[in-house]
Amino acid sequence: MFATTNLSRGRLTPRAEPCPAAEDGESAAKYLFKLSHDVILSLDRIGNILCINQRGVQLSGYSDSELREANVFELLLLPGDRQAAREMLEDVLKGKTREYEVRWRTKDGAIVHFDGASVPRLSSSGEFLSTLCTLRDVTERKRAEEELRKSEEKYRDLIEISPDAIYVVDAQGICVLGNRAGAELAGIPQDELVGTPVTETYLPEELYLFQERIEKLKAEGTLRFERKFVRKNGEIAPVEVSLSAIRGGFFQAILRDISERKRSEALLAGEKRVLEMIATGVALKEILNALCLIIEEFRSGTLASVLLLNPDALHLDSVAGPSLPKEWTQQMENLPIGPCAGSCGTAAYRGSPVIVSDIATDPLWDVPEHRASALKHGLRASWSNPVLSSEGKVLGTFCMYYRERRSPNLQDLELIELATHLVRVAIERDRAEEALRASEQVARGQVEAMTYSLDVLATAPAPDKFLGQMLSTIGRLLNAQSVILWLRDERNDSLVLRAWAEGTNFTKADPEHPFIKNPLSWKDDAGLQEMFFSGAPSVCEDIERDLSISNALREYLKSGGTRKFLRIPTLVGGRVKGFIGIRHEARPPYRPKEIELAQALAHQAMLAIQLNEFAEQSRQAAVLEERNRMARDIHDTLAQGFTGVIVQLEAAEDAIACCRRKEANEHLQRASELARRSLNEARRSVHALRPQSLQQENFWDALKGTIKNTTAGTALHTTFKLRGKLRDLPLVWQENLLHIGQEALTNALKYAHPRNFETRLSCSANELRLELRDDGDGFKLKDRHDGFGLAGMRERVEQMGGELKITSSRGKGTKVVVTLPYNHEAKL
Repeated sequence: MFATTNLSRGRLTPRAEPCPAAEDGESAAKYLFKLSHDVILSLDRIGNILCINQRGVQLSGYSDSELREANVFELLLLPGDRQAAREMLEDVLKGKTREYEVRWRTKDGAIVHFDGASVPRLSSSGEFLSTLCTLRDVTERKRAEEELRKSEEKYRDLIEISPDAIYVVDAQGICVLGNRAGAELAGIPQDELVGTPVTETYLPEELYLFQERIEKLKAEGTLRFERKFVRKNGEIAPVEVSLSAIRGGFFQAILRDISERKRSEALLAGEKRVLEMIATGVALKEILNALCLIIEEFRSGTLASVLLLNPDALHLDSVAGPSLPKEWTQQMENLPIGPCAGSCGTAAYRGSPVIVSDIATDPLWDVPEHRASALKHGLRASWSNPVLSSEGKVLGTFCMYYRERRSPNLQDLELIELATHLVRVAIERDRAEEALRASEQVARGQVEAMTYSLDVLATAPAPDKFLGQMLSTIGRLLNAQSVILWLRDERNDSLVLRAWAEGTNFTKADPEHPFIKNPLSWKDDAGLQEMFFSGAPSVCEDIERDLSISNALREYLKSGGTRKFLRIPTLVGGRVKGFIGIRHEARPPYRPKEIELAQALAHQAMLAIQLNEFAEQSRQAAVLEERNRMARDIHDTLAQGFTGVIVQLEAAEDAIACCRRKEANEHLQRASELARRSLNEARRSVHALRPQSLQQENFWDALKGTIKNTTAGTALHTTFKLRGKLRDLPLVWQENLLHIGQEALTNALKYAHPRNFETRLSCSANELRLELRDDGDGFKLKDRHDGFGLAGMRERVEQMGGELKITSSRGKGTKVVVTLPYNHEAKL
């Protein structure tokens, strides 16, 4: 049923008329009205619902009866949409067709969005009958659109706060969206980004890459690369680009300015190159100049320099500053370091950084000629950092100059620290190599001096010539004017000239030398007194200014052209026995390694001197040893042999007295045999040969034979006992044991008058034991016993590494025991 209008009253009044769709139940319109997925309804002039289809009933949540004749504005439309809906209805009343959007609030409170279209229904006479409305549910689309809107807003917010430049570009390369960072990168206002061709940011020679990258992006979907970005003002910035395809045929480009990264990479590469130069032993000056150039390239407008502390510790020497005027570097070297000495001089003095942002006004530059020179060369700011060693000592400074007033930022300070670190590494490596070279020189000098000492000792020259040659070697290695060895005579505390070498002249001795004229005058030399007290080397760099030397010595040295000298104490057993004086003409200051070399050479000289003295002592000891050997052998052979002869002669005398002629002849024959044997032993001793008895048998058999021959025909009863198996003994052992047995027998026959003489030899796994025992008169061990007998026994046992034990007392006989451990055989 559709509403009709009562025009006479000027208002809408409903009246019941049958709905056309209801009248034609079989028509297609009936099915369209009933089965449509869109809402179809009819309204009267004021918006009352005249008719609504099933879809409308379903979406509204109301029943058909509740909807029929209800006002659509009041029942369904949201308040915010009512005004627009009334305007639409007014247009339809005027015969217009309208499309619009409208929202319903359903019975359960849900919101339904519609796209609507309304047309007027007129009678055949043109009279308005009702408004026919078709509403399509677009709630899901609206929800999607809302979500999309929110997503776009979020996207805009995100790209706006991004530090990277973000552009949305269409297929023709025109920017349709860009963030604030993108505008800053391009160098134009943000509202001018839209419509800007991307190709304007390409270098002309790289334009061809744009289309290539677009085609590649279409194929792959994403693309990453680096390129040079041209700003509006013509500046070029390296950027990293990330491209991705998005909906609608657009592309999103994210550009990151990588200028700092590129500079950092360049700085890192420069640092690596400097370290490689250090590692490969490139000259220090070349390394530091390369470092300055790297810093200048990294930080535009910088003028870098490196100064090293002068050996005088008062000035700085310029070693690197490739971009600084030469006149300015000379000016820096002339200014001493101090509390107010510009940037570098003050930094070296303080040992801490000095930042001067304005040279023209900073009080640290209140040195007129220094400030004027800097300003003359266009220098306005100066930042200096001291280069400290690993021990905290000042090595020099690293400085960055600028031609405008400027203060450092955090990145500048970090750069200064990095450069200073590299300078320190380069300097310390250079000095370590220099120290190594000096150490090698010391080692070579020591080896050469030692080799020469051994060669000299091998030729056994006269002592004075030997000392002269050693001092000459020291002078040659140290390029000295002269080298003199003085020894201290502790008896009268005077100095004695031991040797003097000038070149190849080893015999010089100037009687005008103060220490020769007055050997006690050295006590007037404070430096010498300190050296003798401390045992440390004494260095004189300038005899004119050194107050520790005496006036007499100063004048004497000056007359000979000497300008400086070293005094190296000569130590024996930790005590200063004298010193070696090493004189030089004008030359650079002595370096620690040179002093160390001089000490090493002096020690080698003293060692060689001591070796020479030891060799002489050894020669004398060898002579004494040979004399003692001959004395022992003569005693052990001739004396003992003569004792046997005397015993036989006495026995012969007794036999003649008793008219035992045959027995007397036998004793005389034995005496003659013993005499001949003793003569042979004497000859052997002179020629250091083995005893004749040992040439054919071992010592045990030889000892038994000697004892039997000596005592044959006498009243002395001899016995022999061997326990264990006798080893093969060293020849020295056999000779010594034989002589010890002979000595024990001789002593018994001469002094003890025994009746029995027993000889025992015991051989175990670990030792050999020889016992010689008699039952004669004996003696007191504490009494003094002249001669070589007992002393010779002890010397022989000590030589074999054994032990000698003698026990004796008056009237109880004597026992001699020799114990030899077998492990000492190897020593012999």
